[in-house]
Amino acid sequence: MDVLLVDDHPILHETLRAVVASVAPDAQFHGETSLGGGVSRARQLKDLQLVLLDLLLPGCTGIEALVQFLKVLPRARIVVISATEDSDSVRAALDAGAIGYLPKTSSPKIIADALRAVLQGGTYVPPQANH
Repeated sequence: MDVLLVDDHPILHETLRAVVASVAPDAQFHGETSLGGGVSRARQLKDLQLVLLDLLLPGCTGIEALVQFLKVLPRARIVVISATEDSDSVRAALDAGAIGYLPKTSSPKIIADALRAVLQGGTYVPPQANH
């Protein structure tokens, strides 16, 4: 199983690599720092199960990153990872096709629980989306 992270912050790559390994030890973790790189890598992966996508990538802001990714790979299962955590942003991402939304302020335990849920076919919506 392949898991792809598309985020421009190296520290997040290391943190999420460890969290993914704790949830799915057999997963192959791949990281990209741009939308173009992420789309290109996703096309190459044979067993892509999950994409973790930042919404604030260089040259692409907000929901545009998600929309662009899904235009190219409409079957991608994407969990948005974002520093923005207001309810409007969460709803916009879910309405645009994300299967989950993880605020970057989430603890590793919450991220692990959310990843377990989406890897088992569910969705993850943070509590603040209900306000």
